[in-house]
Amino acid sequence: MLKLVCSVVVLMTISVALDCGAEPPITSIEFAPDGSSVVACSQSGVAVYGWPDLKPLTTIQTSSPNLHDLAFSPGGDRLAVAGGTPAENGTVEILSWPDGKSLRVLDGHFDSVMDIDWLDETRLASAGLDHNVLIWNTSTGARTETLKGHSRGVLAVDHLAASGLLVSAGIDQSLRVWETETGSLVRSLAIHVQPVGSVAVRPSDAGLPMIASASDDATVRFWQPTIGRMVRFARLPSKPRQLRWLRDGSQVATCCDDGRVYLVNPETVEVTAIDAAINGPAYAIAIAKSGGSVLVGGVDGQLMRIDLP
Repeated sequence: MLKLVCSVVVLMTISVALDCGAEPPITSIEFAPDGSSVVACSQSGVAVYGWPDLKPLTTIQTSSPNLHDLAFSPGGDRLAVAGGTPAENGTVEILSWPDGKSLRVLDGHFDSVMDIDWLDETRLASAGLDHNVLIWNTSTGARTETLKGHSRGVLAVDHLAASGLLVSAGIDQSLRVWETETGSLVRSLAIHVQPVGSVAVRPSDAGLPMIASASDDATVRFWQPTIGRMVRFARLPSKPRQLRWLRDGSQVATCCDDGRVYLVNPETVEVTAIDAAINGPAYAIAIAKSGGSVLVGGVDGQLMRIDLP
């Protein structure tokens, strides 16, 4: 195992901030399929902003009062919105895009849904605080698989399309690898020592698949889930909340409790701090379609565009 503690290099950036005052924190951000707008959710609901000016455009009504995640379908014609009522139920609502019409509500969790991932045009995985990952047929609304194995709430989920595998992670500090067709548990990866709040599959066809995980233990770890091996990790100056791969798969961008974005190289585990930050913890991050900018959301409804070097 390779263990490196990396120095932090500060880079100058250009940023635009939108301060929405005493608003709920932004919990998830997604760029619209055409790249001309961005969608954000919070306990206030779903809001659409222009890109790159972040001008408010419209809001979308949803059935859930507490929203945690957004995800566009692969074809870009539907938007899934996840949330629920704590300790009561968790739902995923499927909306048409761009008109925001409600098409279907997937109701089967017994606690809030924290993360969602489209497996393909008709299948979606949802991760809930009820310890379960559910796989749905979004055309019929039927639940096709229930993945049981986490001992506490599940916070994150992502899939490896070519391998037919799904990776989930959560409060029990573990990552679990599943077969999406059968719901069978392939392996459990347990090296983190605090809850794991975010996972993301590397967008690359070269070599073995790689997934990155971000944990409250202030580390980002890189795994090869098909063989069950952690290859390296980086320790960050602040607790990471969410991570996303850059479009070319060269680095991971993660937003943290100090409001900053850190770039992590998966090969050298060098950490680069971006010299721009929101005021307070940053909970959500998204990569622009161009790949040259990231958008960060956090406390008080703040959104900030950061142009990468």
